[in-house]
Amino acid sequence: MTIKVELFHSPVCPYCPEAKGILLEVLEEAGHEFSIEEVNIFSPEGLKRAKKYNIASVPAIIIENKHKIIGVPRKEILLRKIMQEVTFSQKEG
Repeated sequence: MTIKVELFHSPVCPYCPEAKGILLEVLEEAGHEFSIEEVNIFSPEGLKRAKKYNIASVPAIIIENKHKIIGVPRKEILLRKIMQEVTFSQKEG
């Protein structure tokens, strides 16, 4: 089962590239199948989706529509949230 990850970002955000790098590193380490969608918070669709998740600042990461991490994540915390979803998807699958 593929785990959905959304990265909300802005083209002018100085922290977003760092958050993306940490996210990609963690996903590679997790060793599971992920779909990663980058969402520009200033696009019409991005604004709509940010409102859905109550996101007011970037970077923000949403994992499977339920885990929300705002700001540049600490690798350990992000890995823990990702692995919770990997474990859950393996039980479901």
